[in-house]
Amino acid sequence: MKVRPNRRFKQVNPATVLLVKQFIMGFLLFCVVGLILTGIWYGTRLETFTISAINVSGGKTISAEIVHSKINDKLSGTYLGIVPKRFSFTYPKEDILESLYELERLKNVQVEMVSNQTMQVTFDEYFPDALWCDKSEKGPCLFLDENGYAFGTAPKLSGHRLLRYYALDTDLKRGVSPFETTDYTSTRDFIKLLSDSDWYVSEVEIDSARDVFYTLADGGEVKATLADEPLQTFKYLKTLLDSDEFKHLAPGNFQYIDLRFGTKVFVNEEPISEPKVVENEQATSTDMVEDIDVASSTSQQ
Repeated sequence: MKVRPNRRFKQVNPATVLLVKQFIMGFLLFCVVGLILTGIWYGTRLETFTISAINVSGGKTISAEIVHSKINDKLSGTYLGIVPKRFSFTYPKEDILESLYELERLKNVQVEMVSNQTMQVTFDEYFPDALWCDKSEKGPCLFLDENGYAFGTAPKLSGHRLLRYYALDTDLKRGVSPFETTDYTSTRDFIKLLSDSDWYVSEVEIDSARDVFYTLADGGEVKATLADEPLQTFKYLKTLLDSDEFKHLAPGNFQYIDLRFGTKVFVNEEPISEPKVVENEQATSTDMVEDIDVASSTSQQ
């Protein structure tokens, strides 16, 4: 007896079955991803995890409003249109730091979250100690701090309210130190010794050989070397000025005094064209030497 197949039940194509399974899995995956993204979208907007307070402290001349504005600019918007930048666990800390350092006077900036809603920002401030200027006429200048670091662009300033430095053979550039910190400090120490004697410096030039040239505000130039300690260099000058022949020297009545060669001191007085050579004994203590041998005469003190 021949049995006929039941035509009411057709065999399903395996490819179709696979396609249906893939569709179902894709739909389920889409639903899961959608739920996750929805959870992230709502979860990252919970007030508990949203930065709502920014505390700023530090500095004397930079207003907190400017700092707040910089930070709020970086906290606006979202990541990929989902996570707000104010979400306390993913806020753009590096972008905020970079933005704040665009303010030239800021240094040592610290940004941290003290709670899920409060950001604390602290910073120090650079203060101008001198100017580093381009040697060209009316060239630009940068502010130098107390360590000789060029931290910001200076406006065009007239007069000698701030001492002007020139670094020979060094290009003007913000964010660098044109001189070694110890060299810069040495020049400031020597300038202080001069000012205590009412010799006021308006400009300082330093070359690659560490020779330094102090231009006096009332005229004349004092040449020195950074290889010698400031106090030792000043002793050479003081010994010269204590001598009978050169006690008349004062800013404005000489071309230069050269103190770069130890006990041998060169003096060029106007209108003298050839410098005088002065030899004195090197001081061996903090007291000034009394004996001075002036090469241009036979007198001794």
